Amino acid sequence: MKKFIVVLLALLILVACRPGPAAQEPTVAPTAIAPTVAPTADQPPPTADQPQPTADQPSPTADTLFPTAWDDRAPFAAGLIDPAEADIPGAPVYHIDLTIAEDMASLSGQQTVYFTNREDMALEEIYFHLHPNVLDSRIEVSDVRVDGAPVTPELSGANDSILRVPLAAPLPPGGVATVEMGFTGEVATDIGRNYGVLSYYDGILALAHFYPMLSVYDATGWNTAEPDIQGDLTYSDASFFITRVTAPSDVVLVGSGTEIAREEDGDTQTVTYALGPARDFYLAAGDFAVISGQAGATTINSYAPADLADGATLARDVAAAAIDSLSDRLGLYAYSELDIVTTPTSALGIEYPGLIVGTLRMYDPEATTQSGVPMSTILESTTAHEVAHQWFYNLVGNDQLDEPWLDEAVGSYATYRYFVDRYGQEAGDSYFENFLGRWRRVEEADIPIGLPVSAYEGDEYSAIVYGRGPIFLRTLEEGMGRETFDAFLRDYVRHFRWGMADTAAFRALAEQHCGCDLEPLFADWVNR
Repeated sequence: MKKFIVVLLALLILVACRPGPAAQEPTVAPTAIAPTVAPTADQPPPTADQPQPTADQPSPTADTLFPTAWDDRAPFAAGLIDPAEADIPGAPVYHIDLTIAEDMASLSGQQTVYFTNREDMALEEIYFHLHPNVLDSRIEVSDVRVDGAPVTPELSGANDSILRVPLAAPLPPGGVATVEMGFTGEVATDIGRNYGVLSYYDGILALAHFYPMLSVYDATGWNTAEPDIQGDLTYSDASFFITRVTAPSDVVLVGSGTEIAREEDGDTQTVTYALGPARDFYLAAGDFAVISGQAGATTINSYAPADLADGATLARDVAAAAIDSLSDRLGLYAYSELDIVTTPTSALGIEYPGLIVGTLRMYDPEATTQSGVPMSTILESTTAHEVAHQWFYNLVGNDQLDEPWLDEAVGSYATYRYFVDRYGQEAGDSYFENFLGRWRRVEEADIPIGLPVSAYEGDEYSAIVYGRGPIFLRTLEEGMGRETFDAFLRDYVRHFRWGMADTAAFRALAEQHCGCDLEPLFADWVNR
């Protein structure tokens, strides 16, 4: 126990979704919270702009890619701890048929999206993000059809990264449109923008956001904001994915979701995955060995090159402990499977639904950082943080471009609580020192944690969202009391499960639980 705490105290790098050093200083004293009149028991919880169920939907059109009807949720049941969670009326459905060429850097495919209008007004168009075009890679679409009829799409945005698909007639509330398109792509062959999330490098293919991805329709209309290079790219509704992948047979494929079919044909393999509800679909391919384990009803598969088996084993064990910890406090992990895979990403770790990525350099048990911290320590903190994102980003969605604190700061706070749950409060406090060190990079600047990614300059994004953010959350916890705060956070996950939360809804629900006025605290820390 003492050895573990010493190692944590020596940790000079706060391991989260982005790399960077941190120092250690005493914690910030909690801010007092003034009590007000508690809400009545029957007061409804706050709401944010989130998907709402629709009325009766039209019968599905014939599927051109798979024999499964688009509204058949049976393929997703095996991938869910609670199969009833597949019943999200009106959630988008993606059917993707992807082929990876022998060179592993060229892609082609077909995609059909079944889009239900869940707004209270008719829609005249549907927007998609073409994320590869801002990731040093390339995607081009062709033969775009709506309900079987060809349409002429329009490209806009940086590097043609926004695709507007016009509708022949306005789509009424509750109406369903079938949008089909072909696509081809070229993947970067170095670690470029956004940490190499979409690249083929060192024999490992990382395929993040490789397909045309639906934009979110929110209070601003179709949200087509361009992502900042510092943060995450995606802001997406919970959807369902059936993805068929054809690739060379000499690589191991690791995909989000559950494998539901597999075929071998000479030098190629074809694997089909079912995933949902989920914010995104991710795929990796490489020369991996797998080490598996169990956390409750969830199977954990940890993939890494065979010579890094010790690192893969540690990642598996940490993920199991994190699932146990977070499930106890926040509600059950959603899926029957969690995959962990190593890539050469320049970030320490990256989150995707039902799948987390860790950088290869963490997996060598003999390696240390320049300051002498064992990479095994980095691997533990990173893995726990990315598991926390399965609740904060995937289960509870948010606008990651405009309000990144809701997933990154809350996920970082949840990582601190993982250390408390597993090793005790003293070890958790040792880990928490890293947040203070990170904030100190900008001299504890009084910068709000609730700004868009693009509003932060230089080191501010990391220092404020990943450093000051979890400090605020611990301040909130200490002001509310841990028991009340934990009840609030569990209710927050329950209330916004598979929906969208925002800062106003987070605060309103917290105020219901504490019976207090949080306006002064949020004004000091979150937004002004």
